Amino acid sequence: APRRAPAAFADDAPRTDPRAKTAKARLRDLATSEPGMGVADRNALERCANVLTSAPFFLCGRDVLRRAAAEKQRRIELDWRDRGLGLHTTRVHDSLPPMNHEKMRRLGWALVGVGVAAAAYHLAPRSKRALRTTLRRVDYTAIAVASMAASDAYGDAVGALPTHRVRLPRVVTENVTIATAAKFPLLVSAAHCALSEAAFYRGARSGRRAGGVQVERAWREHVAYAAAAGFFFVAEEVWPDFPLLHAAWHVTGAAAMRTGTTCAFGEHVPASPG
Repeated sequence: APRRAPAAFADDAPRTDPRAKTAKARLRDLATSEPGMGVADRNALERCANVLTSAPFFLCGRDVLRRAAAEKQRRIELDWRDRGLGLHTTRVHDSLPPMNHEKMRRLGWALVGVGVAAAAYHLAPRSKRALRTTLRRVDYTAIAVASMAASDAYGDAVGALPTHRVRLPRVVTENVTIATAAKFPLLVSAAHCALSEAAFYRGARSGRRAGGVQVERAWREHVAYAAAAGFFFVAEEVWPDFPLLHAAWHVTGAAAMRTGTTCAFGEHVPASPG
């Protein structure tokens, strides 16, 4: 007669295979910051789709990095003009209020990190459970770090951050940020996404950014994309056998980020310095 597997291994099977769990259990694991190895990448088609749809996060990061470089150059040329040095170009824009290009740059690189982490996770074979579990946590941590960078950059851009804050050494804040994001990635992401949404709304309504009607339209598009991204994120856990839900989450999430960037930073993108 065939030998039965030890009870310990039988009990471990539902915990290691997320598809053996109920949808409620999978959602509970996410809420308690235990993402596991995930249900994505069932076959070659889904794996290819998930890797390819990681690319929009690179594009979002590149867009923000271009904006940061252009904002830095604009601030330099405004300073030159105000000092009467005569070294500025004729394309310096006074209509846009100053933005923190360092925060924009951190956000840009954080979005690139999201793309790298997502691609690495989806390229990992499903047979390597421990590796996929680790990479999925890295993926969620990258999203949490990007969400924190986003709420900081977007909030600063629309004047939604408090002007009087306790200033801590940067090495302290960075270490605390990464440690918190690694321990509670989903909760950190949710909290800072809510702060970013408030900044997007304020940016669309305040009229501080150039673009006017275009920015308001971008905010309406952002709301639609963000709602779709939230739906696909949950739907993947509820209906794990439905194809391409994770890829749809990638696409709508990146689109929500792109339109949100327009809400906070404006429609106009100055040319980067050559």
